[in-house]
Parts: sequence; structure tokens; C-alpha cells
Amino acid sequence: MSKKDFYQTLGVTKSSSPEEIKKAYRKLAMQYHPDKNQGNKKAEEKFKEISEAYEVLSDAEKKKNYDMFGHAGVNGNPFGAGGGAQGGNPFGRGGGNPFGGGFGQADINDLFGDIFGEAFGGGGARTRSSSSSSQRGSSRKGADLRYTLSITFEEAASGTEKVISFVRQVGTKEEAAKLSVTVPAGVKEGQRLKLSEEGDKPSSGSAGDLYVIISLQEHLLFKREEADVMLDLPVKYTEAILGTEIEIPTLTGKAQIKIPAGIYSGQVLRLKGKGFPRIGGIGNGDMLVRLLVDTPQKTNSRQKELLEELNRYAEETPLVKTYKEKLENLLRSRK
Repeated sequence: MSKKDFYQTLGVTKSSSPEEIKKAYRKLAMQYHPDKNQGNKKAEEKFKEISEAYEVLSDAEKKKNYDMFGHAGVNGNPFGAGGGAQGGNPFGRGGGNPFGGGFGQADINDLFGDIFGEAFGGGGARTRSSSSSSQRGSSRKGADLRYTLSITFEEAASGTEKVISFVRQVGTKEEAAKLSVTVPAGVKEGQRLKLSEEGDKPSSGSAGDLYVIISLQEHLLFKREEADVMLDLPVKYTEAILGTEIEIPTLTGKAQIKIPAGIYSGQVLRLKGKGFPRIGGIGNGDMLVRLLVDTPQKTNSRQKELLEELNRYAEETPLVKTYKEKLENLLRSRK
């Protein structure tokens, strides 16, 4: 199968400047990087293609050979069956790792700076991110790894400890590893927990780090608003009129809440200190209980009779009264 033209792969021309070639590669690499396309084989192949093209076109000597002899000028001896030290593999190590040899991890870092350090979320259990330190020479820092850890609202509120399993590179081999992760109370969605030197470990040089990314599971009843937790609480229309006391769930147990007589739908009651702990702050957030007055869709004849009698003696309610006053002012201003 014939290889694709490197210039077409990057969307550049022979007359493009080194900066234009770098810019084109950077844009495509951000789009097709494996960390952003977990399990997408087409994206993985595309990333290999653009990485191979950039490895050649970013090197003046290799670009010159490519312009003169095409792919034969890159893969070793353009006049015969040579092959050189790396043969037809511009990445050195092979095996599908675009960071292996060739222009290598250090050049990737020079190209992207800190872009990949935060750009890739942990879509799967294990994500390899680009290393954050220089790797030229024999001493290299292992790649940083990412692990997405899913926890419940209740675990985020009280803190928890989880044992995670993942795979990392140790020397030239892959190793199955298990670690205990302490999750502090009050963690938020997307928060990173850093486990120093628990990432890939090269034969020589320092180990990379493992970043555990917190993912909060969706709760059946609660929603989070910073350190506060919100609960939508439906109440019967009779309870809204007469008032009542209701037991509700909290992040750490249960609580009794008093519903005052005459409440309206959308009114929010606050339970102090029943929210999430404030990391780096003092105390806890609050629990916000939003009342939703629930009216029946059907009434029997007796209920309808009582409601009609109640309606005859009902006084004007506050919200209706306020609305009518505003409406009168509006109509008066239009005359």
C-alpha cells in the first residue's frame, strides 16, 4: 500500500515555513491525540500518520531527502533495500507508540508546552499524558498517567479511600499496579489528586506522576452548587397552605424540616452546615431545600365541593396581589 503524501497529511505545501508546518501539526495533533479519542482506532491511526509526517518535515535534512526521493529517502537507502538503524519506523520503538523514538517525547513537549498537561480529561480508566519535564539525553522522566475515579455524592461529602488498579510502563515492560487513594472530604467534579512518582517508570531517570481525576456520580435527588447541596422537595398543596413537618435525606443521614404555613412554590429553605465541606475553608456549605407545591390532576366530587367553598372565602394571596398591582401600573402607564 502506498503511503500518503506527508504534505497532504499535514495540509501544507513544500513552500510552507517551519512555523507553518509546526502550527498545522499542532492543530491536527490536538484533534486526533489518543487521550482525546479513547478507543477510536481511526483517530489513533490518523495521529500516527500526522506524527510521522511532522517527524520528517520538521527536520531539515529529512525534509530535503523526502523532497528528492519521496518515502524511499526517509526509510533508509533511497537507492536500494537498506533500511538504516530504524528501518521504516520513524518512531524507533514501534508498537504503536508515537512518542517512542524519532523526534521523541522531548520534542513533543517543546511543541505543545503545557497544552496537553490539562487538556485531556480521563475518559477511561487509564490515560497517558505527555511528560512535563525535559527528556533529552539518557535521563528521562516517565510519562504522567491519569485515572478517572467515580465516587458518590455521599463519599465526596465524607471523604473515602479507594483501591484502584491500572497499568503502567516499568522499564520496557508493562506492570499491573494497585494503589490506595485517599479522597478528602469536599472534593469537586474534575478535581485532581496527585500521586507523585506513581506513573511510568523508565529504566533510567525519574518516574512520572499519577493524576486521579474525580468524577461525581449523578445523584437521584441532590444537585451540587459549589459547597451547597440542592434538594427539590414536592409538597401537597394542602401542606403548603396549612404547614407541616417533613423528614428529608441529607448527605450524611436524615433531618426534620418545618414547612411554614402559606409557603409558595419555588421558595427555598436553608439547613445550615448540611452541605459539602469546604476544602481549604472553614465549615460546610448548606443544604438548600426548594419547595415545589404539587397540585392534584384530578379531584373527586367531595374534594371539588370543599375546594369551591374554600375558594369563596379565600383571601387574595401575596403573589397574586403583587402581580395585579404591577399589571394595574403597567396598564395605567399605557394610557
